[in-house]
Amino acid sequence: MASFTGSSKSGINARYSFDADEVCPICKNNRYLTPNMKLLVSDCYHKMCESCIDRLFANGAGPCPICQKILRKVSFIEPTFEDLRVEKEVKIRRMLSKQYNQRQEDFESLRSYNDYLEMVEEIGMEFKSHKILFFFKKKYLIVLK
Repeated sequence: MASFTGSSKSGINARYSFDADEVCPICKNNRYLTPNMKLLVSDCYHKMCESCIDRLFANGAGPCPICQKILRKVSFIEPTFEDLRVEKEVKIRRMLSKQYNQRQEDFESLRSYNDYLEMVEEIGMEFKSHKILFFFKKKYLIVLK
């Protein structure tokens, strides 16, 4: 939570606070000044307000103003979680669960099932830390190291 103390022309101190994450990095609007502003999250996990997204991606795909990744207007979603790290973790786990979805009954022993779970967790951690890239083609997972 960031806070700001300033003085107006009349000399009266104005004090207000707002969350630094609630500021659009493009137009610099914040929820304190624009309460109905809607921040959306891109595929690259950058927040932008809906009006900037409409303006930047009105003619189709374009680069993210922050990281230059090519984005489309439809790829922006309303965040489920306040912390974008959690949002990213959930997305990774959803992608992994589509490919790695075996159950304990599929293994001969509890030990082999636990080894499988550890392997899936390691892949998720490597993906989260950008050590490997995933490409999903139809139902197949391609891992590049």
